Order: sequence, then structure tokens, then C-alpha cells
Amino acid sequence: MDKLNKWRKYDEAFKAEALHLARESSSTQAAARALNIDPKHIYQ
Repeated sequence: MDKLNKWRKYDEAFKAEALHLARESSSTQAAARALNIDPKHIYQ
């Protein structure tokens, strides 16, 4: 299996929602848990 196929791709709408949740929630960690992603992805 190609390594690139294992990486999850996020569309612009998902990225916008992630940033919105991070700004509105009590913590970036909480927003990441709500989206089921690693918190470092929000910072990137």
C-alpha cells in the first residue's frame, strides 16, 4: 500500500469547521477530540 493513500485528506470546509471549533471551544484539545483528529493538525 502506498504511504500517501494512508493519509487523510481534509477539504476546505472541514478545515474551516476545525478552526471555528478551536476558536469557540475551551481548548484546542477539546476541538480535536470533537473532530476525531490529532490536535497538531489544527495547528498546521
